[in-house]
Amino acid sequence: MTTKPHQPLISLCMIVKNEADNLARCLRSARGAADEIIIVDTGSTDATRSIARSFGARIIDYPWNGDFAAARNAGLALARGTWILVLDADEELEPGSRDELLVCAKHTEYEAFFVRIHNHQGTERASQTLTVNPILRMFKNRPNYRFSGIIHEQIAAVIVQETPDAAMHMGTVIVHHYGYAAGVVERKDKISRNLGLLKQQLEESPGDAFQHFNLAVEYMRLGDYGQALEHIGTSLNLAEPGTSYIHLLYKYKARCLAVTGDYPGALEACGQGSSLFPDYPDLHHLKGALLLQVSALAEAKAALCRALRIGASPPLYHTESGIGTYLTHTLLGQVCQQIGEDHEAAACFTRAAQLQPDPWLLIPRLTRLFKCTGREPELHGWLAGQLPGILTEQRQELLRLLVRDGCYTAAADMLEGGVRAGVVAGEMDATAQSAGEIDGVMQDAGTVDAAAQSADEIDGVMQDVRAVDATAQSADEIDGVLQDAGAVDATAQSAGEIDAGVGAGAVDDAALEVPPSADLLKLLQRAEAASAAELSYDDITGLLNHPAVNPADGNTSLPLSAIAAAVQPLILLADKVLATLVTSAIYSPAAAAARLTLPLPRSTD
Repeated sequence: MTTKPHQPLISLCMIVKNEADNLARCLRSARGAADEIIIVDTGSTDATRSIARSFGARIIDYPWNGDFAAARNAGLALARGTWILVLDADEELEPGSRDELLVCAKHTEYEAFFVRIHNHQGTERASQTLTVNPILRMFKNRPNYRFSGIIHEQIAAVIVQETPDAAMHMGTVIVHHYGYAAGVVERKDKISRNLGLLKQQLEESPGDAFQHFNLAVEYMRLGDYGQALEHIGTSLNLAEPGTSYIHLLYKYKARCLAVTGDYPGALEACGQGSSLFPDYPDLHHLKGALLLQVSALAEAKAALCRALRIGASPPLYHTESGIGTYLTHTLLGQVCQQIGEDHEAAACFTRAAQLQPDPWLLIPRLTRLFKCTGREPELHGWLAGQLPGILTEQRQELLRLLVRDGCYTAAADMLEGGVRAGVVAGEMDATAQSAGEIDGVMQDAGTVDAAAQSADEIDGVMQDVRAVDATAQSADEIDGVLQDAGAVDATAQSAGEIDAGVGAGAVDDAALEVPPSADLLKLLQRAEAASAAELSYDDITGLLNHPAVNPADGNTSLPLSAIAAAVQPLILLADKVLATLVTSAIYSPAAAAARLTLPLPRSTD
């Protein structure tokens, strides 16, 4: 009696070409979920095939004919599993999603499952997720279920056509995609390839709303927003009600109109879209950003609050990471700051930092707000209570930020706290820190909004929004902002010279024994107590060059700029002058606004 061969539960089907750099990671991630692997190779000349064989894959040679659907279907024809799972080589399953796929496979009442595609900024799972997109990737293996479309091939419509009552489930399986990371698109010339195939597809099917949508996306990536708007309009006219990507058409229409300067049209598109998709936070967030651009601050606040009430996007929508959460809190903080609701702004920036994958991005903005609103004495306690990780894990970076942004009171509080904790001679001695601990100091919170934007989805359209509080800065000013003040001369400062207000000079051997942090504390206390007229350019330079702020050996990855070394002391002196004007009833509003527009520290400084 012969034993009947075991039927695979899940067949992983892929098409590849020259994916030796990615394939092993993808296949490794699917171990335990896929019972068989079928790979359609369209002409690899690297080690792709040998890697596939090492995972036990069945390889099909398929000469490339410019038709993605045909290549996919060649693999489906040989699959034996109950379910088909589709992945690309530049993707990988979230480790916890393997078991979830197996659970999904037990639910035979469904015909297909959507997964959540996380598009990353980098080429590792730990890199920032920029966009999240629901895509149908697992479906029952039936002979009549085959992909259609020579590019951006689809199967959902085919399944609905073949099985009108098909039930599909929006799962929480996560697939990480790295194909649109910086440099990958350019290397593979994806845009040029996609445009050619899409135009060919539209010649054959001019009424295909989905391909008009895809063509609009490619034109947005090229920066041709006029062409993109034409195809968005055509797609909106052709798409059937309930089509899965209509919400994106309205969002992209608003962005294209905004980048061309048509803010009324962009706001109208947001309104049209949000009336159809009231639970889509991206449209409310975008509306808030647009209203901020035209200084309709009360309306902007209302729109952003609506986005926050919704929170993270429901799974059926394409979204950007942080919209409805930390990006929206950040933008709302900017609006509140401009309205003059400083306490609410601080709360928004703090909440954004708590939710942000890298909270440091918000710290420069938060510290500037506390300083410019007279709350700098509260800053150290606020961070200790709300963001304690910054004080424990990034203590040295925070000290450098505070000194380089003129937050002398908060920096002195840090140092005095270090004295009480008995850590000054250790943690606060910058000369004992490795270059690795100094790297990455002072990220620019002004880039937080842009961090959620992917080149793939043309989310750079609203990059101007992230610069709301720096619109007064010229390119030259920003380029020179807060650079290291120059190479550090470890023997340049003595306690006596600092007390005399001299920024640099020779010292004797005894002076070198003064703990750098204690030396810095004296200088900070003097700088904070002094009036603008009493401080000199050399005083500020002495602060910026102090060994407890910059390594005495100059061993740091932060670039040194002669321009920045000259400009930064002037910026801090200007801030000191503006601070004195804030006390005047006549000049207070203008001086306060000017202080907030001074350049924030950046990671490239």
